[in-house]
Amino acid sequence: MMQKFLLYIIVLSCFFTKPVFAQVPGCRDPQANNYNTLVTTNDGSCLYNQTSHTPVTKVDPLNILLIETSGLQWAANSLWTFNDGGGAAAIYKIDTVSNVIFQTVTLEGASNIDWEDIAFDGAYFYIGDFGNNLNGARSNLKIYKFSIAAIPDHITNATVTIPQNLIEVINFSYADQPQPLIPVAANTTKFDCEAMVVDNNAIHLFTKNWVDNNTSHYIINGTNAGTYVANNLESLSTNYLVTGADKAPGEQIILLLGYQNSGSANHFLHVLSDYGAGLFFNGNKRKINLPDVFTMGQAEGITFRNSTYGYISNEKFTRTIGTVTLTTNPKLQAFNTSSFTSNYLLPVDLTFFDIKNNHGSHSIKWNFTREIDMLQLQHSNNGSHFSQIAVQPKSTTGNFIYKSTQSKNYYRLAWADGQATKYSNVLFIVNDPKKDFNILSLTTDGKFSFELANSAAESYSFKFINAAGKILATFPGQIYFQGNHRLSIKAAPLLQGMIYVIAKSENETFTKLVFIQ
Repeated sequence: MMQKFLLYIIVLSCFFTKPVFAQVPGCRDPQANNYNTLVTTNDGSCLYNQTSHTPVTKVDPLNILLIETSGLQWAANSLWTFNDGGGAAAIYKIDTVSNVIFQTVTLEGASNIDWEDIAFDGAYFYIGDFGNNLNGARSNLKIYKFSIAAIPDHITNATVTIPQNLIEVINFSYADQPQPLIPVAANTTKFDCEAMVVDNNAIHLFTKNWVDNNTSHYIINGTNAGTYVANNLESLSTNYLVTGADKAPGEQIILLLGYQNSGSANHFLHVLSDYGAGLFFNGNKRKINLPDVFTMGQAEGITFRNSTYGYISNEKFTRTIGTVTLTTNPKLQAFNTSSFTSNYLLPVDLTFFDIKNNHGSHSIKWNFTREIDMLQLQHSNNGSHFSQIAVQPKSTTGNFIYKSTQSKNYYRLAWADGQATKYSNVLFIVNDPKKDFNILSLTTDGKFSFELANSAAESYSFKFINAAGKILATFPGQIYFQGNHRLSIKAAPLLQGMIYVIAKSENETFTKLVFIQ
């Protein structure tokens, strides 16, 4: 009787107890040698065949002003760089094709002691003045932070100065560096740094360890002005000196760039992916061989443009071998990691994400190549803290109108990808009362029509510039009232293509791009 009772209990337990599926750790990257189809949790054990990659030269040499380009960042559809220590306290907006410097942005009150890397979080630039190879004992390590919204368009503002009161300074020291600081010989310190990414409201540093030839990952837990201690989280054996880093926006993919300080100075990439728990070195760590110094120069700048494609820049490099002196100019090269980044790491293909502003009503549109889950449209007024304003359980394409009273507005998409959350790039738009100034048309014979939607009368002056930068016409300041108005560019030839219209009031200047009708 007792045996029947026990059998009855066992049978019931089969019906009412949920099955438990064990997590299987191991390598889940199909491109690895030890890939296991049964693995559910990546434990960082993936092993790869030796892989080489030769970046494509885009510009050689770079503009003469960029002799020691030390950092690169793709932001707001543009490429930005700067010169190494001793250069101007300025960043440069450069064209990836024509070699033109579109804009020079100077940081008022800042100094370039040893600028080494630049990062962007979707709203703010971060410039790392933390090079420390001279004697390893700098006590003024810092990061400058300023909003991209403080930089006007380059068409009418080729040179810009960011006021000092708009620049935050993040000071830091290394938690495990002995105190007081003890100077050492040049290039013999563990506490040099040339690589940085900003992610999840924290700053991540990757050291250039001259002693152990590896890198340590330090974290600064904050992105606001102040004084911090950078804590050592983990180390990675690289067998080269790390000189640059970048993170694919919204993805678990980080690139480390560097070179060996010996022989022909071979260069390398580390592709870090599928990591977690606040660490970067506990996932896939795929090492890619790059060419030597005579092809790469002394490469120090790297940035993603999308999840697999981006740019590398180098400082000018000269070396004498016997009686022959070889020089590698500063240049811009393009990398593509798609062939050694597995599909399971890449984002859903977001083919379109754009926003239009109509008097504070923001029309946001998006399109994916396939249906994605739990899409969120998120909004922020500072670029750091986002809140959900719309959600769709399933989405491929969409259009949402959001009425905002904030002056600054940041938007991004977030969606579920398994247990992870992925993000789009961040779109930025300003609500400006002068946006009530609406251009109706500009015709080939120079007839310019515009509307003032606001009720207050205001004085405007106008300047018309073609795509080549030639001024076609100017109109002095005149008071205009609410309603439609017309001007005539009488001296202009037959207009075609597009024209920049610069409208200036008593309070500000703004530019609109107009296509000829």
